[in-house]
Amino acid sequence: MESPEPLPCEQRSFLTPRVEILRLDFSRLGRPDRSGTIEDRAAEARRIVHHLSAIVREHRASARRIGSPLDEWALHAVFDALRVESLGGDTQSLLQLPTRRRLLRQALFEDLLEVPGLILMPDARWRDCLRLLEERVSGG
Repeated sequence: MESPEPLPCEQRSFLTPRVEILRLDFSRLGRPDRSGTIEDRAAEARRIVHHLSAIVREHRASARRIGSPLDEWALHAVFDALRVESLGGDTQSLLQLPTRRRLLRQALFEDLLEVPGLILMPDARWRDCLRLLEERVSGG
């Protein structure tokens, strides 16, 4: 029988060698003004409301084609649900109706809620846009 090989005397470390982490100093960089001017916010709101109005028109046309129009009362329920959602509330009670009408409301609600670019918009500004949208489509 052969004798076992002697174990090495030096200690090995399986840890990575010590690395110094660089710390970057961003304290002197200015923060961009996110508030914008009132004119910029008004123009942004008009652009958003124009886009949202087109979505509402498409949904109303589709609903008329299948014989279940989205009347003003239904639209107000959708807008109320969007406001409640922006405040973190439960929207389901506002959208509950018989099956076809509920599905139409739910589809409009989701399409308005998921418009690209609105996800990062502050909730208060989103509610302002909803108010403007509601004024624009009421009676139309």
